Amino acid sequence: MKKLILAFIAAGSIATANAQQPHSILLYGDLGLQTVRSDTLAKTTDWHANIGVGYQFNHNWTLGVKLMWGQDAFKSITGDKNTENNYSVGPFARWSHYIGKSETFFWYDQLDFDYMGGYHTNEGNPATNKHTGIYVGLYPAIGINVGHGMALNFNVGGINYMTDKIQGAPNSTNTFNFTWGTQFNVGVSRNFNCGHKMHSNHEPGDEVHRRKADRMDDEDDAAPKPKKKQRSRDDDE
Repeated sequence: MKKLILAFIAAGSIATANAQQPHSILLYGDLGLQTVRSDTLAKTTDWHANIGVGYQFNHNWTLGVKLMWGQDAFKSITGDKNTENNYSVGPFARWSHYIGKSETFFWYDQLDFDYMGGYHTNEGNPATNKHTGIYVGLYPAIGINVGHGMALNFNVGGINYMTDKIQGAPNSTNTFNFTWGTQFNVGVSRNFNCGHKMHSNHEPGDEVHRRKADRMDDEDDAAPKPKKKQRSRDDDE
């Protein structure tokens, strides 16, 4: 069996501030494509697209929504094509933090809550095997700032719970997965500001330096200012 795998990761935006930029928009995602052609010339094509958009409130918290669409298509040697279509949509929450005093490496935990579903199609016939369910997943990941608001994200699994029910079936299927160390995912993310005082084309570390400056400004503002001595009338005279 000849197997060709093409996997690529993409997410785009204008080049702006560093990752973990407060009051900014986070855009992340991944795309995957896999094709397999057997010795009988039957062909399988699987692809998926994951896109997430969120608003980063401060240095740590980001809330947003994510969308996924994918297809697993099988084409027989007679030309008959069967396709499994899958989709999901739902909110996510991400908590991120720089690692130690690093200006490049950070880690984050992301919680996903998705409404998901799918159906089967065969040529032009009506869809069958319709199913819907809920997915809840939590996974940790490592990020690497590579400049101009762009970061590479790596994770090696997490934990998730999924319930799925086929239309007309009496019961649903419930699945719990612990995938830590059993899978490896790579993604790309970009942060771009939305009216924040930082401008575009900042390099990794700019945000860390700005945070230090902000803390110094806050300390200066919190320190009591000496009161001016009032001159007495005798001194005026």
